[in-house]
Amino acid sequence: MEFKFNFEPVMKSDFINVSRSSIYKSDKKYGFESFRFRVDLPNKNYDVKIVLKNLEVDVAKANVMVFPRRIMLKDLKIKYGEVLQEEFTVNVKDERIVFEIETDGAEVCSIEVKEAQNPIVIYLAGDSTVCDQENLPYAGWGQAFGCFFKKGVSISNHAYSGRSSKSFIEEGRLEQILQTIKEGDYLFIQFGHNDQKDDKRYTEANTTYKIMLKVYIDEARKRGAVPVLVTPVARRHFDENGKIAGSGLHFDYPKAMRELAEEENVFLIDLLQMSSQLYEKLGVEESKKLFVYAKPGEYPQFPEGIEDNTHFNMYGACEIARLVVEGIKKVDLKLREYLR
Repeated sequence: MEFKFNFEPVMKSDFINVSRSSIYKSDKKYGFESFRFRVDLPNKNYDVKIVLKNLEVDVAKANVMVFPRRIMLKDLKIKYGEVLQEEFTVNVKDERIVFEIETDGAEVCSIEVKEAQNPIVIYLAGDSTVCDQENLPYAGWGQAFGCFFKKGVSISNHAYSGRSSKSFIEEGRLEQILQTIKEGDYLFIQFGHNDQKDDKRYTEANTTYKIMLKVYIDEARKRGAVPVLVTPVARRHFDENGKIAGSGLHFDYPKAMRELAEEENVFLIDLLQMSSQLYEKLGVEESKKLFVYAKPGEYPQFPEGIEDNTHFNMYGACEIARLVVEGIKKVDLKLREYLR
């Protein structure tokens, strides 16, 4: 399956020529929804080629996102008179790609979409700090992860808010991953935030938490995929000495995950350690910029404002995703060959 869309005034015979009046209709399977461009496709992985040009400013900047607010291309710079072509691979789970291009001067010339041939897929299993958050100002690091990879690597984010290593399995979410994960793919596993909760999600760090995590490891390996344990990202909880402490460090769960990684000879990215160091380096006040902090009235859903020391805004999600990428390099995953 392949679509080639031309957005320039000059018609192209081998493209579908699209104007701003081309409103999305389900029978056409493409068109504009407000300022976003939608294409309906079966749930698979697709290679995307996008061409942009700048005829307005000295240097135009652009970000390319796809629904739901997944960043695929970040901080593009296009000089005046320049035409820029970029490619990426995207995973589709909801039978559509919705393109959202943020720019201060660039124009979209064309978008080409075709089914990817045997891409490497990174599956993400985790909680709200990882998942694709649809609503501002929230963002999970998984929805910023894709912009660090070249074409040929696709991110399939199955993380879901409020889930523990146990409830993720009980709700069939791991099974959804196992239906399509294949040899050469990766399964990144980050749990711990909700395993601590005193309800049906609870696991005990040194027993049931390890047992649950081993299920992910074993099932990935059965299918020839590579499991990667990721210690839970730190909460922004400082002590009087400016160090992350207490529940910010997730008690015994990261230690248990590190032990399991050694026991099972599994790759481990110590995101807890890296994120704690980042917060401490930024300091008490500057580190707030990574998280969901809002003044009264800034967002309609928070009329009294909000101070959330667990969940990230998009800037924070990008910075945490960057740490995961550093972890990929540190443990020398073969994936590093596909980094931008």
